[in-house]
Amino acid sequence: MKLLASGACLMLPEVAHADAPWFTVPQPSLWAGVSTLGIGGSLGFHNPHDLLGVRGSLNLFRLGINFTQSGAHSRAQANLQNESLLADIYPFRGGFHITVGVVFNQNSGNYSSTPEITGALLGFISHTHYNGVIGNVHGPISFNPIAPYFGIGYSLKAGKHWTLSADAGAMYQGNGRIAVVPTGLLAMDQAWRTQMLANAQKADRLIDKMSYYPAVGIQIGYRF
Repeated sequence: MKLLASGACLMLPEVAHADAPWFTVPQPSLWAGVSTLGIGGSLGFHNPHDLLGVRGSLNLFRLGINFTQSGAHSRAQANLQNESLLADIYPFRGGFHITVGVVFNQNSGNYSSTPEITGALLGFISHTHYNGVIGNVHGPISFNPIAPYFGIGYSLKAGKHWTLSADAGAMYQGNGRIAVVPTGLLAMDQAWRTQMLANAQKADRLIDKMSYYPAVGIQIGYRF
């Protein structure tokens, strides 16, 4: 009888292990940070030492620069707005992770310029007696609305609930598109239209180099 009882006691840990739940609800975390995608936050779900975690994020940022170049008053503006759904894979079940996912990309840019009345414009007015507005040139820039993402990162615990994380990767947003639109006098002067077309071609070559957009940033998170 004692032998049977001893055998039953030895089996208890194995029984308890067999009855352990095969799935536990991932712990939620809130993150806030800054990156080349903008300023924003994310909501993530991951248990420490689990192989897989998921998170969704939102980033926003706007930057505009005014400058004068070649006798024209110009403004360049970048508008960052993007949402992402990401899966974090922890191959060593530690802080290092590989991230894959998709970015819903509404990032855009715009360039506008109003030239002074000199040179060709002055000659156009003199010969045609034009008395309307000078107008301006603006070139909105857009990219693919859905961009795949791949990157790596590392999360470091900074207390019982706090975590600091750094990520580096890139999203493929395709070849950007620029639409140069003249208004007013600039839309009527063929010399300026030819010059704008040449400038647009230069801009296209520059934008093509932004097909792979780098995404580098740091975040601080709170695990509930």
